[in-house]
Amino acid sequence: MSGSGSAASGWQRDDPRAARQPALAGDDEATVAIVGGGLAGLTLAYQLTNHLPGSDILVLEATEVGSGASGHSTGIVGPGVGGPITTLVKRYGPDRARAMFGATLDGIAALRRLARALPDGCELTDGFQLVAASAPAHTGSLRRQAQTLRDLGFDASYLDRDGTAERLGTTRYHGALCYPDISLINPWLLVQSLRAALLAAGVRIAENTPVTGLTGGAPVTLTAGGHRVRARRVALTTDGFTTGLGLFTRNVAVIRTHVLRTEPVPPHLLAESGWDGRGAAIDSRSFFNYLRLTARGRLLFGGGPALLEPRVDERGVAAVRARLVRELAETFPALADVPVTDFWSGVTASTFDRLPIVGPVPGQAGVWFAGAWCGHGLALSALTAELLAPRLAEVVGGSGPVAADRPAPMPDLPWMRGTASLMPTGRVGNLLLAGYLRGLDAVDRLAPARRSARSTPPALALPAVPAEPTPVTPAAPPPAAAATVPPAAAATVPPAAAATDPPVAPATAAAVAGSRPVEQQVDIVIVGARVAGSALAARLAAAGLSVALFDRGDLPTPTLSTHILHGTEDLRIEGVYDTVVALGVPPLHDVWVRLDDVELHFRHPDNPGLCPQREVLDQVLLDRAAAAGAKTSTGTAVVGLRRGSDGTVSGVTVQHADGSVRDVSAQLVIGADGRNSSVARWVGARQYLTTRSERALLWRYFTGVRIPPALLWHRIGVHIVSILPTGPEDFVLIAQPPEQLQGELAGRDVAGFLRHVESVSPAVAELAAAARPVGNLNRVVRYPCFFRQPFGPGWALVGDAGHAKDATLGHGINDALRSARGLAAVLTAHWGQPAALSSGLARWARDRDRTELANYWYGQDIGRGGAVTAMERAVLAGIQRDSRAVGRLDDVMGDRLDADRLLTLPRLVGAVAQRVTSGEPASVVGREAVDLVQLAWARRRAATRHAPSAP
Repeated sequence: MSGSGSAASGWQRDDPRAARQPALAGDDEATVAIVGGGLAGLTLAYQLTNHLPGSDILVLEATEVGSGASGHSTGIVGPGVGGPITTLVKRYGPDRARAMFGATLDGIAALRRLARALPDGCELTDGFQLVAASAPAHTGSLRRQAQTLRDLGFDASYLDRDGTAERLGTTRYHGALCYPDISLINPWLLVQSLRAALLAAGVRIAENTPVTGLTGGAPVTLTAGGHRVRARRVALTTDGFTTGLGLFTRNVAVIRTHVLRTEPVPPHLLAESGWDGRGAAIDSRSFFNYLRLTARGRLLFGGGPALLEPRVDERGVAAVRARLVRELAETFPALADVPVTDFWSGVTASTFDRLPIVGPVPGQAGVWFAGAWCGHGLALSALTAELLAPRLAEVVGGSGPVAADRPAPMPDLPWMRGTASLMPTGRVGNLLLAGYLRGLDAVDRLAPARRSARSTPPALALPAVPAEPTPVTPAAPPPAAAATVPPAAAATVPPAAAATDPPVAPATAAAVAGSRPVEQQVDIVIVGARVAGSALAARLAAAGLSVALFDRGDLPTPTLSTHILHGTEDLRIEGVYDTVVALGVPPLHDVWVRLDDVELHFRHPDNPGLCPQREVLDQVLLDRAAAAGAKTSTGTAVVGLRRGSDGTVSGVTVQHADGSVRDVSAQLVIGADGRNSSVARWVGARQYLTTRSERALLWRYFTGVRIPPALLWHRIGVHIVSILPTGPEDFVLIAQPPEQLQGELAGRDVAGFLRHVESVSPAVAELAAAARPVGNLNRVVRYPCFFRQPFGPGWALVGDAGHAKDATLGHGINDALRSARGLAAVLTAHWGQPAALSSGLARWARDRDRTELANYWYGQDIGRGGAVTAMERAVLAGIQRDSRAVGRLDDVMGDRLDADRLLTLPRLVGAVAQRVTSGEPASVVGREAVDLVQLAWARRRAATRHAPSAP
């Protein structure tokens, strides 16, 4: 039941088909009936002839043998299933992951045995396969995959860029995971050779005989070509055509993929390309390119975005073809003029977890299914035939009743199952799936260089007392025109002309460098001495740069903050963790989250959080900066910028506490002065994806009560309250009401604040009941959230000055430290090299946006002023039922994982299914789901265009 649904493949054009076998002429019976004449069905029939010699085996094919995915395949027989090996280890554990990957290697061996047993060998060759990094950001993942495979006992290696180019002859890729032992085959010759062998062995093949009905039982009854067929057992090997039988319609998606084929490549052009034609490759994108040279010298080049089968149209297919032609030329420029002679496609079935389905069909006694190969059909169908044939033979070979299958069990592999998780169906479902596929493709195209969002840099070793630095460059500044960050750097980020907040002229806006006596000459001035500014100053000073650090406040003072530091890693990297703990700040090993009636507990025995008072943390980091050699000045306001004659920022003007005004000359001025950054305003840094929090943030310190060393975060209805210990008998109590309701907490009445907390969470209020308040109630309302252009000629922005999320998320401190580390790495690596520094800052800016974007949207969602929606409740219920998903939620909340790795389309689909099955109107639920998908697309477009406002 292959059913072509596509033009003939190049393989089929090369070797004419044998005459078709006649269609079924009337009612019939068989010992085993196999529905589907592709590789899986023919291989199963071939194996059954060895286990049931002389039995009546009947293969039913809707059109002609091999006309489906088998005859349209590229013939690359490689390992892997279900995603990268690192994903399998996380999902299933190392032992099961080892068994899964090992099974795919067994599949390659099974296909080799099969091909070598056939007369013509089917153009089988052995070689290697590369999984090539299409962007620098993908190299780390491929390195980890190679190491994980070696740890599990498999042969795999990582090739750097040069090694990859040596294997493939192209410099398009940045590195590769290498599988050293795979096979290449002509899949059309394979199915035709199997067909001939089966006919010779007495197996009956009925082509042009579509199966349109099926009833399980003893025997199983099929409706095939208008006739009735009875069989003791039936195997469905119909892959992408199974839904036509009304089976697995809610478990698999049918997608179409495409491939080009060229004329035979002239040897001199192949030599010019640098590739010797051996092996095969796929790249590291979700919708990857794949390539190989055939035994007859033609280049196969396929991939591009997969198309959802019900929504395939000529326009979409033409766009895929044009893209493949372009990418072929980009990969092998020397082969760009080799004519493309063939373009074809094939359909395949895929599940959400990218694992096949092999097992008895639920509710259909006597019927087995083997399919949904998720692109791995060549190896896995050969393996499955070897495993399934003896079990079917054991069942039908006996003389007893066959109402149930009781053979020896199949191997314990996750795809040995009768079904798979649900997928969306109907018009709304197809829209969601199509959007999901487009989203995967957009991620490939729009974020090719995304780096790991939570990579860990080496720890910074700072001296306990100021030491004589080894200068990176002489501290004396060059002329303003030779600033380290050249004016051309501004061209790499959006122009400042469309800034959301218009520039306000600084006190010295009209002054040109040299119009006032210079008080200091330094390499870098940092404006703002809280978390980001002090951490950055410490790193730069330790690297030998002269740094002046200013803050208008007489630190330490309160500031907008949710106080929480997720994990100890960031403070350990900065070298201050021991200092903070020594001040009595207790490690928080437990997090208790309550969302209405859902309660979650996260335990962190090895990586606890911390909640120092901001006055404590800011002072510790400021002291560390001073110890590293930074010149720190608090209570000194930066009131303007100095500029060179070309407009490049060349220093600052400061006002001391006594009112005196002085200039400080610097090669670079960095704004670390928070959300309302003066530096950002003065330079006109463009602000984009801007919104304002719908929640107020109120906090107050208390003392005199020892509370458990844990974070309690409770969201009840529209209100959020939390409590965190900041010392042995000290804690901070935080309320985040919707902005329009924060007036209910007006004033500084402690009793009123506690009454509000009690109305939201009596459990939190009980912990705070006997404590004494310290200081005043702090309040921030309608604070902005945004991304800003992070650098320009002579200036940069770090921490909240460059990017700020909704404080409801509680990621601000971790974000600030990560931002400071990233900027410090670029500056210390390229200081004194203007062109390299400009390029490095551009990369840092792009990486910042890609790293922070997913959790920025997540913060916007949880910071919404309303109650949790019905869809959010359903998604959360699904997460709560999955222990791995609960762990991912913990990682998202703890700033260790991007939210889009948790809040995926499959989770949305599951939430939709849960709500519909519980009785909610499908039209209403579907509309909500579509609205969410459309919001996701609107956000993606806004991020791509750096739109001023966030959707």
